[in-house]
Amino acid sequence: MTSDANPDAFLALLTQGLITDTQHDAVLAHPETPSLPPLPGPAHALAWMRVRGLITEAQQNAALDKVEAAEPAHPHADDAAISAMDADDLVDLAGQGITHEALQALHSDGLVDTPTRDEALEETPVVGTVPASAAATLAWLVSEELIDKKGFEALRAQVAAEPAFAMAADRVRIVNEAQALIDAEAQAMKAWQSRTQRARRIGALKLMLTVLVIGGGLGWYFLAPAGVPACDAASTRKTLDNLMLRVSVDVRMRTLDPQKRAELQTPSIGSMREIGYRKTDRVRGCTAVMTQGDKRDPMAYTIGPVAPKSDEMVVRGADLAIVQARFGNLDAQGKPRYNAEPIGRAALENAFREGAAPLSARSANSAQSRQRPRNESGLVDKDPDRSREIAEVEVAGPCRALENDAVQACPLVIEYNDRLLSAIGGDTQSLALAGEFKFLRENGNWRVSDDFPKTFMRSVLEARLKSMGLAAEALPQ
Repeated sequence: MTSDANPDAFLALLTQGLITDTQHDAVLAHPETPSLPPLPGPAHALAWMRVRGLITEAQQNAALDKVEAAEPAHPHADDAAISAMDADDLVDLAGQGITHEALQALHSDGLVDTPTRDEALEETPVVGTVPASAAATLAWLVSEELIDKKGFEALRAQVAAEPAFAMAADRVRIVNEAQALIDAEAQAMKAWQSRTQRARRIGALKLMLTVLVIGGGLGWYFLAPAGVPACDAASTRKTLDNLMLRVSVDVRMRTLDPQKRAELQTPSIGSMREIGYRKTDRVRGCTAVMTQGDKRDPMAYTIGPVAPKSDEMVVRGADLAIVQARFGNLDAQGKPRYNAEPIGRAALENAFREGAAPLSARSANSAQSRQRPRNESGLVDKDPDRSREIAEVEVAGPCRALENDAVQACPLVIEYNDRLLSAIGGDTQSLALAGEFKFLRENGNWRVSDDFPKTFMRSVLEARLKSMGLAAEALPQ
């Protein structure tokens, strides 16, 4: 087969603005290109390029951001967004070994019929980043209902009853491993179902937006060489509007029920205002209101350079309480009024993280063992610092001296990525912890006080209850 088998798929990526001429030339020169099967569409072509290292996820996202920021509007912007999102899903499957090769193996072993294989080829990547897994692919076919449960049960019974022959042992192994994967997913779903009432109340779109806006410090890039844009600047509004559109498209594509899909509305952003501007860091703290139908919810974000001297700006989702504490207490020069004196911001944060580390590890061990891998959307860039369990620590007021100045009590707001709630829900669960924490000087260094474990865990429990709409008055003192 020649490279002429797939010209349209790769040319479509070029037309959509997702790849450059140089990247297209690299595709044509790749030794694997001539032997590729016909690709279902540009998303499959982009996923193959990602797997083969011809384009990175960051380059893909940057290209899509450039397309969406184009003036006048790029004629293929919507197609580009869909291709990028589909490619992200295909790359995720590639990382599980759910590929064309695995489907062909299942077909050759008589475990899937031709119509099922052909339908699945449209939804799976050509190659994987790990070896092809027939068991994972068979489990995926069942979970995606390309093979219904009755059909899979019949297949299991058939394989179990077969007399021994050359392929019998492999067939039994594949089916049994697939069943084990299906059972594991079912157990994870039981944990997730404990949160379905809350998910229904919030709605799929709002839940995903909450995760995107806060979880992990996700960001959306654009160029602003004239300086840091205002919170309500046209470029800022367009960036956030593009996010809402892209997430809405993603949720609609993942919603199988036609009625529920039709009811989904793209949220709008309004009441955008600045809380404060930290001049030294060139970062604005902003709040806004996200409206979906008759529901209005506050949100927060920051705008600042990607690097200290860069003209490339990033709008980054933030915790509302952190933004209010960090940007709402600035002096006329844009500098923080509260700096944790006499401890100092850096020393306080180091002491807090050291004190919280053993508590976090203790509460997270069992949660991590149950946690399912997250399916990253690939829509946005993630700040690795914001992915830490203690994402951010902000001083919310002046510290006060206790016990002859040997102890300082400081009001703090902490952005806390709760691993326990994440294990239950499968998505980043960011909580805002608020409280007064004590620090004492010991041998010239500052550390948390002996009552820190109780204070910290109480603040976590209070935030968890608040996130579920419950009051914290019943907690013991």
